[in-house]
Amino acid sequence: MTFVSRLLPTALVLALAAGSAAAEPAPLYRSVGPDGKITFSDRRPTDAQLQTREMGKGPQYRALFSPGVRLFETPQEAAASARRFRTPPSDGLVAVPSRVGRPFPPGLTDAVLVVTGHRFFVQVLLESCARAAPAGLERYQVVVRNWRDRNADVFAKVDRITFSDFTGEQRDQLRYAAQAALQPLLPRPGAEAAETRAWCDGAATDLTRHQHELDADPRVAPALDYTVQR
Repeated sequence: MTFVSRLLPTALVLALAAGSAAAEPAPLYRSVGPDGKITFSDRRPTDAQLQTREMGKGPQYRALFSPGVRLFETPQEAAASARRFRTPPSDGLVAVPSRVGRPFPPGLTDAVLVVTGHRFFVQVLLESCARAAPAGLERYQVVVRNWRDRNADVFAKVDRITFSDFTGEQRDQLRYAAQAALQPLLPRPGAEAAETRAWCDGAATDLTRHQHELDADPRVAPALDYTVQR
């Protein structure tokens, strides 16, 4: 169990665990060929030339958060989500298709949401910990910089997707949804400095241990396997 998940209320931890057990995803394998090409499949490849691993497995990987948000399903659901997350004023509807008019493939918006949430998490780590624990700021900066460097390819791919195929309104909704989903994991408003420092040290340790690597998160695979629409 990671430090941030220990901060969750017991009832929420149990609810998330129950939800995960009820919807256990099928195995997903990430393979890298001799030419560097990355492919995904639901069956383990037998080609010995491929470097293959099952996503979401291993002693280090831990999911940071479970968004629990469905985006862009129908105009009615999109409008309800916009009200829930207090997105900027609009006509109340978020288009179901992408900016170029085609439907998003299954899992893509969730993948972008997960990446957006992780980015927000590390930004809060830097900003909150700079105020609460300035003596440890250099450590936090190094930890976050290394984490961002390790996940730079994922960020670049998701940025291409969101700025090419998502409308500005959809990008805003994703950001607000990610922030709302992460609230239970962040230092509570008005927390004592000692409590925030403990949170900072625990979160930085989790990142140092590679527990929240995006290319190991099976929820991110639809984005890594996606071709930007033209």
